[in-house]
Amino acid sequence: MKLNEYVVAIPSYKRPETLKNKSMNVLKEYNIDPKRIYIFVSDEEQKGIYEESIPRNDYHKIVVGKPGIKNIRNFMPNYFPQGQHVFYMDDDIYRVYDTINTANDNSNKKANKHVRLKSLKDLIRRGFSMSEKTGMRNWGVYPVDNPYFMKARTSDMRDYVGTGLCYIIGFMTGCINDRESEVRTIDDKEDYERSIKYYLKDKGLIRFNNVTCYTKCYKEPGGMQVERTKQRIHDSAVYLTKQYPELCTLNTGKKSGFTEIRMRDRRTDKPQIMLDNRGNNVGTLFPNKDKKQTKKRKKTNYKKSSKRTRV
Repeated sequence: MKLNEYVVAIPSYKRPETLKNKSMNVLKEYNIDPKRIYIFVSDEEQKGIYEESIPRNDYHKIVVGKPGIKNIRNFMPNYFPQGQHVFYMDDDIYRVYDTINTANDNSNKKANKHVRLKSLKDLIRRGFSMSEKTGMRNWGVYPVDNPYFMKARTSDMRDYVGTGLCYIIGFMTGCINDRESEVRTIDDKEDYERSIKYYLKDKGLIRFNNVTCYTKCYKEPGGMQVERTKQRIHDSAVYLTKQYPELCTLNTGKKSGFTEIRMRDRRTDKPQIMLDNRGNNVGTLFPNKDKKQTKKRKKTNYKKSSKRTRV
């Protein structure tokens, strides 16, 4: 497979039936070529179980990686060449949604509605095309399937595509493979860590805030839930806030009881890549720095004005 031809990489652990009935069905529904699909499992025993469960014509290869979410996430980008277009997908995706506004008024969030995404192929192609044009190599979708908080699709991509620091959730994301940015050091919140690393390198991330998936990331049997604990999730979140204090803070107020992360770039030289309505990079602003300079100019002008008044 050429570097600019995407591959589909699916990590899976003790979930052959979930993978077969959920994510593999979604890929079939959208006519994704099985020759693109790589399934990554933890060991030879699991490989045998998956080979028995999933029809051979549904995928290109089952690859034995390493056990543990951190380890398999580190293994996959090293399996593929640097610069490879890789579309990562979790094994428990039920559906993929687009968001429209039934009132044609994006200020009316109550009129936002989920509809079936027409073409996953088009989303993948658009994501990688924008990555190539803008230099932002990590793109993804909205992390929660709640249309009220999402952006409805319009004719102008700037209405629903974000480029700032944000959470690119691991259940559906594309990367122009950068092995350095893909290195994980924690077993939970590892997709936050990847998002931050790509953001710092590329000065931005691409997120389609009109697209999301229906999944049961904390409730589906098997997978990370086998070893995941609230304490481990909390410790990973604390680690990230210590490593990147200007980019993320703790959020312990979630109803789920799991510690989450809030992401916001508070640096003075925070970048903001600007797009045109077709998704081209038209320049970079530094809003925090510009805001500070504007305040300084206003203060200087005020002092000069005061002096003239006193005279």
